[in-house]
Amino acid sequence: MSTTNRAFIRAYRHDTAQPEIAGGTPVIGVERRPEGQATAAQAAAPVVAVTANISGIVNRPKRSVPNAATEKRPLSSYIQRTQPGEKLRVDEAEQNAEFRPGTTVASFQWPAVCRAILQKCGPQLDQVTRLLWARAGAGNSLIGVFGLFCESGATTTTLCLASRAASRGRRVILGDANFRSPRVAAWLEAVPTVGWEDVLRHSAPLTDAVVHATDDNLDVLALGNQPAKNPQPLAGGLQATATAGILRHAYDLALLDLGPFFDPASQPVLFELVSNMGMDAALAVAGPEPADRRDLATIIERLDRSGCEFLGVIENRVVNKAA
Repeated sequence: MSTTNRAFIRAYRHDTAQPEIAGGTPVIGVERRPEGQATAAQAAAPVVAVTANISGIVNRPKRSVPNAATEKRPLSSYIQRTQPGEKLRVDEAEQNAEFRPGTTVASFQWPAVCRAILQKCGPQLDQVTRLLWARAGAGNSLIGVFGLFCESGATTTTLCLASRAASRGRRVILGDANFRSPRVAAWLEAVPTVGWEDVLRHSAPLTDAVVHATDDNLDVLALGNQPAKNPQPLAGGLQATATAGILRHAYDLALLDLGPFFDPASQPVLFELVSNMGMDAALAVAGPEPADRRDLATIIERLDRSGCEFLGVIENRVVNKAA
């Protein structure tokens, strides 16, 4: 048994318990996988719950991103015309212009659960955002967040992460990519001119689907309130690729709520988005039960195929009052 594996087992046996919060408020914890490449044996190993030092997480090597950190690439460099004749809503003359959201409001109306989590779990959320900014600083700025299953709390967690990330004063956008159950716009009471699905149908510019909140220093790329019909072709279309390029060019960090991973209706769309948009990294949200290591092995395998780095698992734990 290697030194790394022995250390891993010792850490697992001395797992630190999560703090309890009265009243059943969710507690955010973060899990990681063992050091090195995601071999089959490592992917099947138990995960380690981390509550204090997320910056110490060791992941597999990140895939390289050309012109990262120090240089903004022109939007055309992100777009490959795979279908001759298909038109993009990206004008060459506008590629280097400042991206301006189509709608501006004073602030978003944050749900009560988000306000509670931001108040109670700020330090844990900041640990995660530090990791996200580290990745963004290396050029990996397009990051997806998904729940393991329905009702894992992925949307709530993504909202909270976006809020904490935006507090640093840099350009952050939160994208709703849960086509089967779009909620971000409704929860924040954000009303864009059009939904992102209309942009993906080539019927509107991307700016019309973005809402900027001045006080929150945050932009939201919103879907309409109704689930999109047959969203997989939209996720796999050329306009989704163009969206990814614009987000990389215009924002320091882009977080996309991808919906549940282990949902038969959502999973094909999630895979299409990760691959077609070239997402750099992803976080999973598990709750209220801890993530099963077999599920994590499946996630790691599927993300690896798309070159997407798996950053770890956020455990959205709800403490039982009777416990």
